[in-house]
Amino acid sequence: MHNILTFDLEEWYVYRSLFGDYGSDYRLEHYLDLFLDTFTSHNIQATFFVLGSIARSHPHIIRKIFDAGHEIGCHSDVHTWLTDFNESQFEEDTRKAISSIEDVTGSKVLGYRAPAFSITPKNKWVLEILKKHGIEYDCSIFPAGRDFGGFTEFSVDTPSIIEYAGIKIKEFPMGVTTILGKKIAYSGGGYFRLLPYSTIKKLISSRGYNMTYFHLRDFDKEQSRKLTIRYFKDYYGINSAMAKFHKLIADFIFTNITQANKTIDWSSTHIIKL
Repeated sequence: MHNILTFDLEEWYVYRSLFGDYGSDYRLEHYLDLFLDTFTSHNIQATFFVLGSIARSHPHIIRKIFDAGHEIGCHSDVHTWLTDFNESQFEEDTRKAISSIEDVTGSKVLGYRAPAFSITPKNKWVLEILKKHGIEYDCSIFPAGRDFGGFTEFSVDTPSIIEYAGIKIKEFPMGVTTILGKKIAYSGGGYFRLLPYSTIKKLISSRGYNMTYFHLRDFDKEQSRKLTIRYFKDYYGINSAMAKFHKLIADFIFTNITQANKTIDWSSTHIIKL
């Protein structure tokens, strides 16, 4: 069984660019420290997908995570959805982000996750560029439709090998389930806060592969809130999210992507030709 624990670390950039929340640094670092301490006590190594811009503006945050033994992957440079890039723009964003992260950690970046899972059938060329820049595995495929991306043509939601334009890259997609006729990712983000824990526990228990994706803002009860059409999805369940997360890591054994990668028999996995 592969239960993989990942965080998308973007708040130090996103809070400022979207909300102008300049009082968030102390609060965010407090939440990060809570998680790092919890992971140490449970002997968990997670994967953190981080922005290149945070590596430049807050290098001590990235070093703190890395020095605690966690894996650092790339989550783009400034959290631009990949659907907004042409090929040269994406290549520069990727080069800049990876370079900034590696300058802080001194370690090669092997993994990538696109903001908002924004690799789609229309921009699958990004996989070529990721491979060119040394990315060995991608975690960007959401094998269903969603607001800001999604890849409905992707036929599996388990670790696979993608073949495209002469390259091969390992893919760790999101796992999905169908609720009320809609495919959703049950193991992170807003749906983790929305769904009852009993439902999440049942879904994870029934599958041999579960990819989680969390953000500090999923747990930040004091964050600035904006009244938008996404208000319910953005903030529902946030007060109880931390307690639910602690139930999750008590009930299941989690690993990071590099550890899972070493135990997967890639010779018997699906090969997806795009």
